[in-house]
Amino acid sequence: MFRSSPGSPSLPARKSPMPKSRSFWCALSATALLLTGACMSDEGKNAPLPRMSKEEATTRAEEYASRMAEAAGVSLREGDAETYFYDCVGKNDEIAGDGRFSLYHAVHADLPKEEHTAAVQKLRADFKEKGYEVTGYREYEDDYRTATVSATVPDDRFTVDVSSSGPSRKPSKSLLFGVRTPCLLPPGATQETQ
Repeated sequence: MFRSSPGSPSLPARKSPMPKSRSFWCALSATALLLTGACMSDEGKNAPLPRMSKEEATTRAEEYASRMAEAAGVSLREGDAETYFYDCVGKNDEIAGDGRFSLYHAVHADLPKEEHTAAVQKLRADFKEKGYEVTGYREYEDDYRTATVSATVPDDRFTVDVSSSGPSRKPSKSLLFGVRTPCLLPPGATQETQ
């Protein structure tokens, strides 16, 4: 990453193709926090990483998003899904050269804000029924304290979350369905050790 010091020339600003919604930036911030520790485990920094191709991770994330939408009783927007791949970043900002990655998949569903609480209530019940570890929950209070529910899937350590979404400081008119992977190693790659 390029960083300029005071008094040195900086690169010209570029327009970002990234969406600017409040929910997107909240989800991205949460993803950054998860990714910072995503390559570490309780077994040690050189513990074997789960193996999965980018294609398989994308397919699994799409399936989770579809199942969550079904459980919430909503339809996902056609052609709205976006998938981002990130390098796994270690505790000291190191990045291994073995191809390890994590994924964030996001897709919206239109739903009036008055129905957001009912949707996250259904999802929380569904997550508990499936044995997911619910890690966050809040019902819709207003346009600043919006509805959200998140959980970790114990089988593959994917993180799933749904939150109210809409333009910053405006009424939420949709739900954002997000899926994050832990740090994954592509099949056939040799895991680097540190």
